[in-house]
Amino acid sequence: MKKVLTGLAAGALALSVFSSSAFAAVTFDSSTGTGFVGKGDVQTALGLNNAQMQAIANDLTFTFETVESYEITVEWTTGEGKKGETTHTVDHTRTSNVAGSVDYGARKANQVNGFNLNGFKTVSSEGIIPEVNSQFPGNSGHVVTKVELVSSTSTLYVKGVSLQ
Repeated sequence: MKKVLTGLAAGALALSVFSSSAFAAVTFDSSTGTGFVGKGDVQTALGLNNAQMQAIANDLTFTFETVESYEITVEWTTGEGKKGETTHTVDHTRTSNVAGSVDYGARKANQVNGFNLNGFKTVSSEGIIPEVNSQFPGNSGHVVTKVELVSSTSTLYVKGVSLQ
C-alpha cells in the first residue's frame, strides 16, 4: 500500500492513503511498517529550511495509526418480555511506532536524503471490537448479533522537535 504526503497537522506531518501521488518520495507498506519518506516531503510539510532539517533529522519519529469504525447491532429482552434492537458505532484505534533511520546521501557527506522506515516497533490499541453472541460492553443483557466494518482510515505521522 502506498502512502502519500497530505500536510501538516498539529505539529505533525500526516501521510494518508491515496491512489495517486503528489509526493512521489513517500512509500509505506502498512502490513510491515517498512518504506521510505523523502527529505523534501518532510522538510516542506514542516516548513523547515535545509539547515533546520539537517539539525533535527535524527530526532524525528514516525507513527502509523489505523482507525476502524464498526456498526455493532445488539438485541435484548425487556423485563416485560419485549425484544429491543439498536445499532452502536464503535471505533477501534491502533497506533504503531515505526522504526526509522536517516538515509544520508553518498555524494554529499551527512546530507539527509530521507528516512528509511524499518518496521513496526510497538503497537497499542484503543477500543474493543465486540464479537457476535457476546455481551455488549457496559450494557448487561445486550447481546451482539451483528458486527460490520463500515470504514477504515490509516495515517502515517512524523513528529519532530520544537523549532522555537
